[in-house]
Amino acid sequence: MKSNKIIRKFDNYAVPYLYSVILACAILGYVIRYSAPQLYLNLLLIPHKVVLDHQYWRLFTWIFTNPYQLGGLMIIFLPINLFFYFSLGRALENYWGKFLYNLYVFGGMLLTNIVVVLSGYFRYVWSPNAAKNIQMDLISNNDTYAAMGVTRLMFMSIFLAFAVVGGEQEVLMYFVIPVKMKWLAVVDLLFIAYYICCGTYFLKFIALATLINFGIYFFLNKKDYVPDASTLKRRRQFEKAKKSRRSKHSKAEYNPDGTIKFRDANGIIPPGFGNPDSISIHKCAVCGLTEKDNPNIEFRFCSKCNGNYEYCSNHLYTHQHIQ
Repeated sequence: MKSNKIIRKFDNYAVPYLYSVILACAILGYVIRYSAPQLYLNLLLIPHKVVLDHQYWRLFTWIFTNPYQLGGLMIIFLPINLFFYFSLGRALENYWGKFLYNLYVFGGMLLTNIVVVLSGYFRYVWSPNAAKNIQMDLISNNDTYAAMGVTRLMFMSIFLAFAVVGGEQEVLMYFVIPVKMKWLAVVDLLFIAYYICCGTYFLKFIALATLINFGIYFFLNKKDYVPDASTLKRRRQFEKAKKSRRSKHSKAEYNPDGTIKFRDANGIIPPGFGNPDSISIHKCAVCGLTEKDNPNIEFRFCSKCNGNYEYCSNHLYTHQHIQ
């Protein structure tokens, strides 16, 4: 996907460093909430305010909603959480490119606005019990409660997207317990499922919009991230061949791509004993993909790995660094 030249051209029209903009809006939202509470309430995506009072600016200003409520240990963990999502957004933008990251974020925001407006009109205008629903929500503040969780669900969708391409990476939960990202993503999916099943009326639809946005992204691009049978077979053959070479030539020297260096007694490679012409020039250190398997894919070396390890574009930003 990242090698698609057509998509790359759209990067010039995308918002750069969108992940920084999102985090800046979240931080500014905390400042507004505790310095001007009434202004903060006028920014929330409260459905009855949009549908009945026609306050359409809320469809744009909800980005300032606080993703987490301050209190207790969250006061300590909030900067860590925000920096964590900053890192995820930066990694996704580097992997996808600015345009695709913009498309995922703005697409999720647009889908959220659509479901909130449609569900609001159904509940407050088209429903036979519209008057009763309005009175009930004004008393219980259910729609206000749902509005408080919009940005938190957006952050969860960003985490789910990263888990698809970097699910094998580990993070230290509570700075102690190593957990792979894919298992944390499963927890997030369970939370979203809980909101859909047991949440308030509008929270159900907002969570459903989050899940749909992630589902669209996943199913449209799963061929780029989820290996098919041929890729898994090639990966197994690559790992098997690498282990076989190292067991037979345990004292031999190796090139960065895993091939054996042929040297004479003086340490010089004699003519005719280099890599045969059939050996590929590029090979991914994770999946064993070569330019002969896919001539259009890009290969790059990782500057953070200890050694000359080359990776295809599917694993350049998602592999575990070798130290």
